[in-house]
Amino acid sequence: MRRREGAGALDRAMRLERPERIEAADGEAETVFADTGLVFVALAAASLAERQAGGRIDGIASHVGRLRSGTGVAGGWRLVEGARVFRVLAVDDSAARRTGEVLCLLQEEER
Repeated sequence: MRRREGAGALDRAMRLERPERIEAADGEAETVFADTGLVFVALAAASLAERQAGGRIDGIASHVGRLRSGTGVAGGWRLVEGARVFRVLAVDDSAARRTGEVLCLLQEEER
């Protein structure tokens, strides 16, 4: 009998949200976030930083999150846990084949 795998170290259930740009007929645009489902995340405090350089993403990475690969997560997406919202600054999937997980640099948004 095969044993069922649990979330293991991925111990936090969070909503994964994808940004979608909505454009009105008058040319006005807005970004909204579409819920792509529940994912399990291992969340830890980080001491890494990203700053604006040449028009690239700016922000301070407040957390590092690990989640299973295959979610399609990318920079600009969000992870939401209750009232806490974490913006994805960068995604490293270089070890995904070996570990089955991706690493995300996250910035917790102000409450």
